[in-house]
Amino acid sequence: MLDSQANGRISFRMLRYFQTLADELHFGRAAALLNISQPPLSVQIKELEEILGVDLFERSSRKVVLTHAGKVLKTEVDRLLSATDQSLNYVRQIGRSEKQHINIGIIGSAMWGPLLTRMKAFRDSSPDVHWTLQELSQQQQSEALRARTIDIAINRNVIPHVETKIRCQLIAREAVWLAAHDDDPLSRLKTVSLSDLVDRNFISLSFNRGDFARQVYDRCIEFGVTPLITHQVYEPQTALALVSAGTGISLLPETCSLIHWPGVTFLPLKETIPADLYALWYDDPLPELFTRFIAALRDPGK
Repeated sequence: MLDSQANGRISFRMLRYFQTLADELHFGRAAALLNISQPPLSVQIKELEEILGVDLFERSSRKVVLTHAGKVLKTEVDRLLSATDQSLNYVRQIGRSEKQHINIGIIGSAMWGPLLTRMKAFRDSSPDVHWTLQELSQQQQSEALRARTIDIAINRNVIPHVETKIRCQLIAREAVWLAAHDDDPLSRLKTVSLSDLVDRNFISLSFNRGDFARQVYDRCIEFGVTPLITHQVYEPQTALALVSAGTGISLLPETCSLIHWPGVTFLPLKETIPADLYALWYDDPLPELFTRFIAALRDPGK
């Protein structure tokens, strides 16, 4: 009973102060991150140690380190605060659905196809519904879905088993096309085979932003072609700028051809490399609004 009463004196603010100091192991840096001065931070940490009856940090004039008890508490606090954040964001998500608002995370290359037209048509047919977009990489989308700061994500070539608690649904079929300079002999062909691209300089989307670029690379390998990647970029527009400058060729989703970049020709491939779009959401019963929205995104002809 005494422990319960003592634990009741521990606030979330106290735990966040502890978490920040445990991450930084420096009172000055931790205080700056918390936007407070050092004395209040020291007072909160000392009070937490007194309530728990243990030393959480070893302090000296040269360094601050976690004790064994401090390391154990850090693990538990990280878990507790993460779960709390997710729960609070879930409540916000429910509130957004009740207010007819959808937060969407989307990759930039999806903006150029018919998807935005379908989203606008949905809004026109449901004028009380509003949506906001955030351009996020695949990793950022997964984090945002788990944290419930977005309701739905839109990405390419999703591997369902990678995220066990994130569900997905195909919304549009798309293929990868070749982007080449207008002066490149390839630009005079109607279709291009991957075998025509051997020993050519490739401009690839970054492997660090998601699985799509790696999947394109692996598919080329399956067809017997090892792309000679000389540049990796984050956005299709950057890849097209480099193609326009004559620095190489690029394999991009076919809807990127709608960007109409000067000096760049898009050509379909004889081999099929998918660039399909998927809607993703966290593994909870979807509100009816979100279900209707995902259905509106699907290609009506597929």
